[in-house]
Amino acid sequence: MHNLPSTALPYFLYSLGIILREGLEAILVIIALAAGTRDVDGHDRSRDVYRGAILAVVASVVLAWAVNHLIGDDVNDTLEGAFQFLAAATLFYVSSWLTSKAQADQWNKFIAAKVRIARESALPSVALGLTAFLAVIREGAETIVFFQALTAGATLALERDAVMLGVAAGAVGLAVIFWTLTRAAYRIPLRALFTVTSAMLYALAVVFVGQGVASWQEANLLGATFVEHVPQITALGLFPTVQSIGAQVALIAVAMLAYFFPRGGSRGAVKVERTARSATRPT
Repeated sequence: MHNLPSTALPYFLYSLGIILREGLEAILVIIALAAGTRDVDGHDRSRDVYRGAILAVVASVVLAWAVNHLIGDDVNDTLEGAFQFLAAATLFYVSSWLTSKAQADQWNKFIAAKVRIARESALPSVALGLTAFLAVIREGAETIVFFQALTAGATLALERDAVMLGVAAGAVGLAVIFWTLTRAAYRIPLRALFTVTSAMLYALAVVFVGQGVASWQEANLLGATFVEHVPQITALGLFPTVQSIGAQVALIAVAMLAYFFPRGGSRGAVKVERTARSATRPT
């Protein structure tokens, strides 16, 4: 039992990384959207954006409770594995350098299009609130999938406590980031934050793949060819089977290809930063 603290720390970092990354993306979109809606039909509609975002946060919390309540603690290995594979695939996509530029370009087009629609809408407040709601609820849905997979692998009470502590720390961090972005002239190094959280989510995707293979092996959906002298470290997704290690190596190889041969790089994220920055500059 002497290794409990070392198993809790990874789960704290995983949880913190998920909250920071998903929350940071939502914050950037909301701030950029609010910046473009301060003069819609002669009115400041930024409050409608924030109302929609707050409603989405509340809805995400309720949805997370409902999913956890419906699924409960008696999840079989097959369903655990399915959540872990789905979370790994989603994590790999949202944190991939291959898609970072495309996502940023989509954000900018999304924001410009929604502002234009709101200006032309008969009910701009509703249009903007709904836009903000959908933008945040998407991140909330992704977060629910991630945490469902994360808690499936956290078998010890201390590990589950570490997950909740990571959520709390991430929420505080996001509050500080939001305050800074809107009040303190945009001084947070967002590119560095995106880089760190992207690396963390990549690592978590590898963990989930290993845990997913192990879950399906326990459910007898996959065979198991054991490897000698390889330890089992559940918190890192490491299991002594050829199938589990092979899946992780393959995912790492794809990640390395994405890193060394990027398509468009990560400059697109800076465009969103600059759009959001306009919301904090004095006029």
